[in-house]
Amino acid sequence: MVAWLTQQVFWLQILVIIGAMLLAIGLLWMLFSLVLLPLIAFLQRLLAPVENTTSVSDRDYLLGTVTLAVSDGHTGEVMVTGGGLARQTYPAKLWSGTHQTLAQGTKIVIIELKQGIAYVDAFRRA
Repeated sequence: MVAWLTQQVFWLQILVIIGAMLLAIGLLWMLFSLVLLPLIAFLQRLLAPVENTTSVSDRDYLLGTVTLAVSDGHTGEVMVTGGGLARQTYPAKLWSGTHQTLAQGTKIVIIELKQGIAYVDAFRRA
């Protein structure tokens, strides 16, 4: 191949060398995009810590404060600052069986989170 290339005219030699370089760059790009990128993405998902989530499990009891009054039949708002989470607010309804009004500033416990709505009751220390 080298002997054939040296026997050609100069412009054809340059054209063949440029073509070979473009072919090599294209093959490297395909190798990188089809093999290495998915491998890197898989390793990132595998090695990423799962504790860095701000979502709350439906089984967690959270303490918070009422920011907008919650009464029977009406939706209010509560704010949660504990549990290692940033300050988060949730729309809130009273837990079933509770018919009292929870005024702004009342300490509450979130009994259940269902479809983004916190079902709450007043926090009572035992």
